[in-house]
Amino acid sequence: MKFCEVCNSRLKIKQFKEEGKTVLRYYCPRCNKVYGPVVLSSLEEKKEENKPIKVLSEKESKIDTMPTIEIECPKCGNNKAYWWLLQTRSGDEPPTQFYRCTKCGYTWRMYA
Repeated sequence: MKFCEVCNSRLKIKQFKEEGKTVLRYYCPRCNKVYGPVVLSSLEEKKEENKPIKVLSEKESKIDTMPTIEIECPKCGNNKAYWWLLQTRSGDEPPTQFYRCTKCGYTWRMYA
């Protein structure tokens, strides 16, 4: 994220036509100052491996005190599950929601 040297507003990217070419440049929407071309860098996407879910026994997890939600179990079709949140990825990403069926005990997760 870049900021204007004149008014400290956040810079935006805009297309400019220069000598028959399209160039991306930073510009300030407040004071209209135009800055040098945008340097694009390639980002490498890293896919996380599916890690096994640690399943706790009812005694370990104190499951009776956990909140419940109406959601269909993908294994048995029951319409009620316990749920909890856990930060499984980096801090700037939303937490992962875990569900455990109240009938069959099947545990699954959803990424927010």
